[in-house]
Amino acid sequence: MRRINICKQHDLDEDDCRTVAEDLLDQLVDHFGGYVEPDGDHYCYIHGTGIKAKVLPGEGELTINVTMSLLTGALAPRLEQEIHRVLEEQIG
Repeated sequence: MRRINICKQHDLDEDDCRTVAEDLLDQLVDHFGGYVEPDGDHYCYIHGTGIKAKVLPGEGELTINVTMSLLTGALAPRLEQEIHRVLEEQIG
């Protein structure tokens, strides 16, 4: 099993961070497919091939934890690159 853990510090309030998280999730769905489920104070990105991500927006910090099956592990570099690209674009 492959894991990607990203924690991005920022100066946004929680509502603005939630907007960034939603934009990130929209980009993941557009690029890789899958779907998003809100789950309380965080979001779950799920792709049927074995990719699951928990996105936790918060004041001062956005955390993304991705778990990938062995079969989808080859996508990890591309997925991680896309996450960093969107975060850099949205937060800096």
